[in-house]
Amino acid sequence: MTQSKSAQQQNTTGRKNNRATLQTRLVRFMLLIALIPLIFTSYRNIIQTRQALINGAEISLRSGATQTANSLDAFIEETLNSVQTEAQFADFSTYLEMDPSLRAGSPDQAHATDLLNKLARKDTEYIISYALIDASGNVLLDTAASVSQANESREAYFPQVRFSERPFVTAVTYANDTTTIIHFASKVLNENGNYVGILRIKYNSAILQSVITESIGPSSDAAVLLLDQLNIRMADTRYPDLVLKSIIPLELPDYLLAVDTKRFSNLPREEQATNYTDFDLALDSASTQPFFRAEISPDTPGDDSIAVAFLETQPWTVAYSRPTSIFLADVQRQINTNILFVILTILAVAILATLIARTFTSPIIALAKVADTISQGDFNARAKVGTSDEIGSLASAFNSMTDQLQSTLLGLEERIHERTADLQKNTLQLETIADVAREIAIIRDMSTLLNVSANLIRERLKYYHVGIFLVDQSGEYAILRAASSVGAEEMLAINYKLKVGQKGLIGSVTKTGQAHIALDFDTDSVHFENPYLPETRSEITLPLRSRSLTIGALDIQANIVNAFGERDIQTLQILADQLSAAIENAQLAQQVEVTMRELTNANRMQTKQAWQSTVNKKDFLGFEYDGLQVSPVPHNLPIDLLKKLESGKPIVVKQDNKQPGDDGEQNTLMVPLMLLNQVIGVIGLEQEDPDHIWTVEEIAIAQAAANRAALTLENSRLLEESQQRATREQAISQISAKIGAGTEIEAILKTAIRELGAQIGGAQITVEIGSDDE
Repeated sequence: MTQSKSAQQQNTTGRKNNRATLQTRLVRFMLLIALIPLIFTSYRNIIQTRQALINGAEISLRSGATQTANSLDAFIEETLNSVQTEAQFADFSTYLEMDPSLRAGSPDQAHATDLLNKLARKDTEYIISYALIDASGNVLLDTAASVSQANESREAYFPQVRFSERPFVTAVTYANDTTTIIHFASKVLNENGNYVGILRIKYNSAILQSVITESIGPSSDAAVLLLDQLNIRMADTRYPDLVLKSIIPLELPDYLLAVDTKRFSNLPREEQATNYTDFDLALDSASTQPFFRAEISPDTPGDDSIAVAFLETQPWTVAYSRPTSIFLADVQRQINTNILFVILTILAVAILATLIARTFTSPIIALAKVADTISQGDFNARAKVGTSDEIGSLASAFNSMTDQLQSTLLGLEERIHERTADLQKNTLQLETIADVAREIAIIRDMSTLLNVSANLIRERLKYYHVGIFLVDQSGEYAILRAASSVGAEEMLAINYKLKVGQKGLIGSVTKTGQAHIALDFDTDSVHFENPYLPETRSEITLPLRSRSLTIGALDIQANIVNAFGERDIQTLQILADQLSAAIENAQLAQQVEVTMRELTNANRMQTKQAWQSTVNKKDFLGFEYDGLQVSPVPHNLPIDLLKKLESGKPIVVKQDNKQPGDDGEQNTLMVPLMLLNQVIGVIGLEQEDPDHIWTVEEIAIAQAAANRAALTLENSRLLEESQQRATREQAISQISAKIGAGTEIEAILKTAIRELGAQIGGAQITVEIGSDDE
């Protein structure tokens, strides 16, 4: 009942889960129908907006990069043209052509110095100095110092300007540990067009940053990098402190060149780089892909969107960037708006879907409650049919099903009761089979086996009569060998038997070897009435089979009609087969015992005769060891003592010593020498102390020695007998060989007589050959 209630509770829980699941599924379905198009449309709009913003950013960044590059080109070109024009001033060429010894304090020096100062004042913020350099690189005049003794022939600009017709601008280099500069320089020519010196302008590199800032505007969120041909920063609007640091560590030759040209201070390569590998790789392919995303800001997380432009006047690169998150902010705002819209839509659809789902599931819930009531055992519960739609049809079908189920359960309970009784009966039969098989498995006596089997079957299965018939050796009669019933003793007393093949279940089964059932004696044609069993109403008889032969029958009778069924044949036939096997085993065991007794007796007789023959050939049959020597003794054991020793057990003999010169009694342990249960000799152990008690250990040692001695004696006898047989066979072989070597009758006869006489001493040997008449 507990398990039934538990199952009902589980079913109820399962139905409740199903009811909730159905409502949930309806809500989910409506949400999917409403939200999938909405989400798809929002996603598509976001993707399109994102792509449009990226395209716009690319156009804007590339335009900014190009504009910045143009501004730098304009500044450089303007400054180069200016320095080239200024280098042609007559005051500069006149001063440079003067004799060096006349320059100091001359009016020409004053004019040149004044002109340099005026030029330097054009941009007091970024111009560091103007200077005149002679043809050897010596600084003659410099606005940054009243007198200069420096030589700039090793500066990067000097050889470029000296051997070129055009003015030259250098990359950003270090002036000292804190100041970075850029040089503009042009040749100074005399009236004849000969090279006499160089006009050099030294700018603070911040001028490049200023030009870039003016180009992009001070409030712009863009970051601009100006890179030389080695990808070394010459300007960085976002991180000015990174100027003159490379994007990644340079290769050794490039690093040495940068140090030599003062673009790097003399520090390790790794300390003068920012390790932006992705940015460096993108710059390598910037000529074909000028727009890309990479990280260029050490303190700003996320990638920047970068556009690249190249200067026309110099091999320099402008990288114009903006954080990707800035121009994609509109996309994020749209995403947030769409998410809010989707959430509101989900809530609205969920509420609407829940109301609709309840409308559809309420009748189903009511129907489920009725089903739950029925599952708890109330088959009178019925569903209310309130509508004519599909749910109303379902309620009507459910009520019809309940009516059929109620009627079906009534019949099912009856069938279950019948099946339960059958199962209990089959279980009892199988248990009985197991018990009978276990009990009879160890029985070897045929009579005991049959009686125990009959009694066990009747007691355990509660039958009216159980009988075991065995077919006689002629196969004519089935004889009752064991029975258990009220009439069993009388039937066994008269040696009850039935002829094989005659009318009756026993005769039929022992003839055909097939089981037979008589369910009602009043109507069964095969059955005949047994006066010793008047209460029998049904009967089953099963064959006892040994291999392919029917050796008997197991007869079981009941005092009620229809006590057996077809299933009983299968079950009880197993019992009959077990009994048949036990009977066969008992018969085989009896045959083996008889055979073993015959073999043992034959071996004993053969052993006795062999040892008797051996004893008769010996002069001395006993020996005695007195502690010093072994001497023969006569064979004079009494007959009664020998009979006692035939049991195979040691005996102690105490008797008076009647030998002359000896006093006292003899205390002797006699141990028989046993071979195949035959006494072939005796070992006697005499103890001087007549009161000595032989211990178990002493007797065990003596017995072990006697057993070994018996086996050794038998082996010795067999060896001696084998040697004698081998000698005899050898002699016969030799005689046969010599006789077979002759070719004449007379010679053969003489050889035979001579050889036989040599082998059998003291015998007179005669060979006579006669005719058929004689």
